[in-house]
This record gives sequence, C-alpha cells and structure tokens, in this order.
Amino acid sequence: KHAAFSSTNFENILTWETEADIPPGTVFDVQYKQYGEKSWLNKHECQSITKPFCNLTCETENITEHYYARVRA
Repeated sequence: KHAAFSSTNFENILTWETEADIPPGTVFDVQYKQYGEKSWLNKHECQSITKPFCNLTCETENITEHYYARVRA
C-alpha cells in the first residue's frame, strides 16, 4: 500500500509499505507505464522480489513525461 516514487540524485525509486502481518515468503511484482499508454509493462528486475522498493530510473528517464507504477503481492 502507499506506493510512491522517490527521486534523489536523478534516481527514481518506487517504494511501498507492507502490512505488519505479511506472510513470510511474500513476493512482489512491479509494473509501470507512461501516462496515456494502455498496457502495463513488467519491470523484469522487480518480479518476485521480497524488498519493498524497485529502481525504475531507466524506465522513467524522460523528465517531461508522467509515469505510473503499481505493485502486486
């Protein structure tokens, strides 16, 4: 929950909060898209991960565009 981008030193990191009672071994999948696009794209390095963050810098490098990201547990 509460997924949000954090931009520091030109790196765009998506972070999110997990529930306190999250079961052990829970993994996350991250998807992103540019504003106006219909299809979500998988961030391959952030599939089946256990950490609550994902670096989307390369996918969001155009600073004049707007991006969305989502996380699925």
